[in-house]
Amino acid sequence: MKRKWLAVGIILLFVGTCIIPTIAQNAEKLVSASKGTWLYVGGGGPGNYTKIQDAIDNASDGDTVFVYSGWYNENVVINKSIVVSGQDRDTTFIVGGNDSEIIRITDCSVEFKRFTIQKYNKTNIIGITIDNCWSSHIYENYVKSCDIGISVDFSESVIVSNNTILNCTLGIWDVVTRNVTITGNRIEGNRKGIGIEVELTMSKNYIKRNSIANNSVGVYLFFALFSVVRENNFIGNQRQASFFDSFFSVWHQNYWNQSHLSPKIIRGGVGSQWIPPMIPLINFDWHPAQEPYDIH
Repeated sequence: MKRKWLAVGIILLFVGTCIIPTIAQNAEKLVSASKGTWLYVGGGGPGNYTKIQDAIDNASDGDTVFVYSGWYNENVVINKSIVVSGQDRDTTFIVGGNDSEIIRITDCSVEFKRFTIQKYNKTNIIGITIDNCWSSHIYENYVKSCDIGISVDFSESVIVSNNTILNCTLGIWDVVTRNVTITGNRIEGNRKGIGIEVELTMSKNYIKRNSIANNSVGVYLFFALFSVVRENNFIGNQRQASFFDSFFSVWHQNYWNQSHLSPKIIRGGVGSQWIPPMIPLINFDWHPAQEPYDIH
């Protein structure tokens, strides 16, 4: 509840202002790994680092931090435009031990890929946070048993793709962003929460070709404009999709747990989410898919 009130306060504060850095302002900071230095973590090479954070601290924009398979019990902050890559996501683990984010990516353009992210204890924790970033790509990671799997905040032109997020309270949280693409992800088992939630966005964000299964709610749009939700598999969610105070959304050719010969109705509302009455509203997927997509 507190998070929702904070979200409403943010949108009232920032409506009509430019809160996202423009691509032109940040183009010179984009990752160019081919021109940088490679730093190695783990493994048996001479001079290799033992901690991921130490390698990041000694990296410069354009460098690559390569992490060999193993268990790394640390919380990592990335604030440089670099590539951070695990050797293999099934064998390269980052285990967070405190109650904040396990991975925090902020004020930079980053490629972050091929890790398994999980919390060490029972405290509420975020797997990966992308905050105030641009042209970043988060892909081929496995995030499990966190309060929030992946959080994208105040960022632009971010791609979140081909990740697996299991048994988190909220799979992917996309808030106050622009031109974010969420694609090719497997988001399952969030029985007490939401697969993908988009909040406080006033320009197009894309949710496409994801496998969204066995969550309390598959996709939820909250104060979101111009969202595009297309070609996803919605399977076994308690409620496949919903929206509140969200307009100009496009729902197109999604698979809704079974074949539909008629348009699929997506139920939502406008008005007040917490103080009734809320006015019911519906959207349509006019051409639902007749069978699930093959999403790897």
